[in-house]
Order: sequence, then C-alpha cells, then structure tokens
Amino acid sequence: MAKKLEFRRLLAAPSPDELLTRAFRRASRAADAMRARGKPIGIAKQREAERIRVMSQTIRKTLTKLVTATPSLSNLPPFYKELVAALVNVDDVRKSLGAIDGTAKIIRRLEREHIRRLRAVSSLGGTSAIRRQAYGRISSTVKRAGDHLAILREAEGKLADIPSVFIEMPTIVIAGYPNVGKTMLLRRLTGSEPKIAPYPFTTKGLNLGYFERGYKRYQIIDTPGLLDRPLEERNPIERQAIAALRHLADVVVFMLDPSGTCGYDFERQLHLLEDIRKTFSNVIVVINKTDLLDEQRVREVRELCKDAVFIAAATDQGVPELEKIIRSIKSKLTGKIVWFR
Repeated sequence: MAKKLEFRRLLAAPSPDELLTRAFRRASRAADAMRARGKPIGIAKQREAERIRVMSQTIRKTLTKLVTATPSLSNLPPFYKELVAALVNVDDVRKSLGAIDGTAKIIRRLEREHIRRLRAVSSLGGTSAIRRQAYGRISSTVKRAGDHLAILREAEGKLADIPSVFIEMPTIVIAGYPNVGKTMLLRRLTGSEPKIAPYPFTTKGLNLGYFERGYKRYQIIDTPGLLDRPLEERNPIERQAIAALRHLADVVVFMLDPSGTCGYDFERQLHLLEDIRKTFSNVIVVINKTDLLDEQRVREVRELCKDAVFIAAATDQGVPELEKIIRSIKSKLTGKIVWFR
C-alpha cells in the first residue's frame, strides 16, 4: 500500500515575553499550591525553590520540544528538501535550533545553581533575593534567544502550507496555460471533484485527484497558478518550488489548446511546453478541444505536434486512449504523475 508522505509541522515558537509570562504564572501557582511544613525559613526555601524549579522546567520543556519536534532538515525526502530550501534558510534554522538547545541547558544549570544557593541562606529576605536573582538571570537568557525564536517562528509560518502526498504511487502532473481544460481532464480521469491542498507560492493550492485501474492507484496533481507562465518570468524561489515538483512527477501531461478559446495564442503555449520539457522528463503532449477545430486546423496542429494525443475533455473524446497511454508507461514510473496548469 502506498504511504502518504507527510511533512511534520514545526511547533509555533513563542516570543520571549510570552514564554516568560507563562513560566512566571505557573511558578506562582505551583508555590501557592504547596503544603510546606516546618519552620518559616524552611517553608520559604521550599516555596522559592519550587518557583525557580517550575519556572525553569516550563521554559526548558517548551524549548526542548521546539528542538525535538523539528524534523531533521538534512534527512528529508528530495521533494521536501528542495521545497524547504526554497522557503527558509536551512542553515539559519539549524543554527537557531542549536542555540535554543543550548539555552535550555543554560537554564537548567542556573536552576541548579540557585536552588543550591538557597540551602545556605539563613534569612527570609535572603530566600526571596535568591529567587529574584534566578528569575533575572533566566529571563535574560531567554531574551538573548529572542532572535532564534523569531527565526523558528517565521519558519513555522512559511512551512505550514507544505502539502502531504503519497509516495510509491504513480503520479501525474498536469501542465499548461489557464483555461486549456486541465481541471476537466482531471475530473474525467478521476470521476470526481479534485481535493485542494495548500502549496507555497500559489494562492490556489494543489488540485489532487486519484483513480484506480486494474488494482493500481494513480495520483494526479494539478498546480494552478504555478506552471502557467514561462520560467523566465519566475523569480528564483518560484523556480526552486517548481524544481521540487520534479521529485514527484513521473509523467507530466502538458495540455495545449489550439482553438483560441483559452485566451493564449498557440505559439506562446508551445514556448511554455519547451520550458516544461527542459525541467521535466516523460512529458506527454495533449491537444485539447479538438471538437472546436476544423479539419484544416487539425492538420496544422498535427504538423507542429506530431507525437501529441488529441482529445476533447469536455466530451470525453480521446480520454480513454490517453489513459491507456498513461497506464502503458506505468512500469517505467517510480511513483508519481504530475499535472501543471
């Protein structure tokens, strides 16, 4: 059974003020809830030690979870590795994780140091003074980590929209200009409305669909707003996001509309096709809306696109033949077929 590849989301990193406020509040409640016994000085030492301990534990637990819950950025599958690199500065994130881990260790050391000093105090005023010193030094340590917390918080926001996809499943990516019929073809192949998953660099997200033939399941990905214009019009980060899709696409179905109804001239569409061929292997060229073409136009297009598959997705004409072509090459696929629009 195909496994779904899920990017483990980063935890939201609090600001230093948020973290300290939470720690102070918990420390105060814990001290108030204590049922200490003994002489006044002994009770004071117990309460102040509890405040220091709970404050330290609250902060250290949060910082440690930030580090341990973050997936190893160096051991990600290729798709995620390239996508993450397009979204965040991986070296900065790694350095910040190391700094946060170091901060937790420093706070643990400060906790032990001040609790040890409490044992030697002989006055009530001295116990509160030690606790204030501990609070101050721990607070300063947390605030010094503020920039690193901000980097992790920013990374969490940017990586929140990374989609989950199936691995070891033949995947089809649909490409082509807007309005050439990609969504209609996806519906024809899957027999259902596509699911929408978020994807960075496009506000429209990914359209995901699945279909089964002969006990084999296929994954179809349509990327509206991402592969709908020439690569030279893309910024470097967008190009890297597109490059990440190479690790998913076993086959790209590139759709052309020579009818003129999509709003883009045919030469411009052919230029985008050449871009896609430079970026992806296993490209199937599909001529759509053939039901709107006269015989002369069909001959002209066949001359320009000799190996293309001619279909009319709106009427299902040629779609079964296209599906057979896709299925016939499944033995060459490592896992996925991607559609771009």
